[in-house]
Amino acid sequence: MTRYDSFAGSARLAAADAPNATAIVDGPVRWTWSDLDARADAVAGSLQRAGVDPGDRVALLAVPSAAAIAALHAIARVGGVVAPLGVGLTATELRVAAEVLDPSVVVHDTGLTTAAVALGRPTIPLDELVTSASGRDMEPPSGPPSDPASAAAVVLTSGTTGRPKAAILSTGSLVASAEAWLAALPPATGWLLALGLGHVAGLGVAWRAALSGVPLVVLPRPDVTGIAAALAADPWPSHVSVVPATMSRLLEAVDDAPPPATVRAVLLGGGPIPAELVRRAITAGWPVVPTYGLSEAGSGVTALPTDEAVDHPTSAGRALPGVELQIAEPDDDGVGEILVDTPARFSGYLGDAAGTAAALTDDGWLRTGDLGRLDGAGRLTVLDRRTDRIVRGGENISPGEVEAVLLEHPAVADAAVVGRHDATFGHVPVAAIVLSPGAADPGDDALAGHCRERLAWFKVPVAFVRLEALPRTPSGKLRGAELRASVDRLDRTDRPTEESLA
Repeated sequence: MTRYDSFAGSARLAAADAPNATAIVDGPVRWTWSDLDARADAVAGSLQRAGVDPGDRVALLAVPSAAAIAALHAIARVGGVVAPLGVGLTATELRVAAEVLDPSVVVHDTGLTTAAVALGRPTIPLDELVTSASGRDMEPPSGPPSDPASAAAVVLTSGTTGRPKAAILSTGSLVASAEAWLAALPPATGWLLALGLGHVAGLGVAWRAALSGVPLVVLPRPDVTGIAAALAADPWPSHVSVVPATMSRLLEAVDDAPPPATVRAVLLGGGPIPAELVRRAITAGWPVVPTYGLSEAGSGVTALPTDEAVDHPTSAGRALPGVELQIAEPDDDGVGEILVDTPARFSGYLGDAAGTAAALTDDGWLRTGDLGRLDGAGRLTVLDRRTDRIVRGGENISPGEVEAVLLEHPAVADAAVVGRHDATFGHVPVAAIVLSPGAADPGDDALAGHCRERLAWFKVPVAFVRLEALPRTPSGKLRGAELRASVDRLDRTDRPTEESLA
């Protein structure tokens, strides 16, 4: 269970309990809890002087680092609501994010100044905030609201229309999520953060470490060489969360060698998990824990202990403590929509009452939009992710957003994007296009380049197929099954590589 019941107060309490114990490791940077407490105070004081009041949203545009973790603590201390953003978003995507989130200020890495400016809000370089901690000449913040229902984070998720939604997660939601995870997993002696802070899973790792009072090792990128080295170095993190593509690369990097004996749990999630990957990892001695979750549920929903994953490699596990699952309107095979009841449930979508209502049943269960079934032991198998979303290596893609960009190209009259199964990344986007009458075919490279100028790399389709017309109903709605069949039949084999799209 958690050692501290407040993220905002965790560093201060840990500094009182064990001031010289390791709190954060970031390459050569090593902070004690006392160090983290001081820097969180410094950043909090700077935020207050910048006019940040309790309840204000603070956009955080930063790679994982000691400084970024200090900012997370500081935002919580002043009662702000952190709105973490992916560092790979384009200027267009950032402007849309600013419209949805409406942050009062942007805290950012110095190297991301241009991107931060694109948000059109006042900017504060993170480096300046953290280095100012040495002075300790500022008044400590008065403290955040104690109400568990107060918003703590707003996380962008892919929407069905191309415009992202912003899921509001309360303090109580994130605490409940951390408690559920810590109760389900072996005791943690330290966490390795190998996910971006723009992901709810990345935020979750930071909260679990803080509420447990254990060291957090941060990596600026999910580089498998860095992950392997960090797991084998002091303070020897016992827990890490990765997406399946990273796990596959990690096994290749270490030539299927076992991890250090100090590693107790390797959470796998963020998209479809190939059964063969689970078998391979377990055979190599890695304590993988298949999971299933979503932003609206505060991160995780299920987990499967490693010893069970050996015999059930296709399962995402049982409900975490405090979480309930049910399958809505199951067919003869028991397959239906996965519904979730959890104390970690989101508070709603920011500025979208209709979207919030549509995400919940009449009795308050969360509609995941994903299909699955439960076996007699309560283990969940996820059979298909929501059809309006593509998950590529843990990154969510809205087909509508990619389609809107394709339609901006003068040679494209109509477009649709679907997901294709990929052994490494779970799914990848493939575009079906209809050329404008009389337009010359610009070619795949030009279409990919057009998308790359406007979209983060992971949203760029890996292939483009040409159709005379998209299959639509008389009302204009796409016929999904027919479209997928056409794309599967015409999908090209000479598609761009992942490296060329990054």
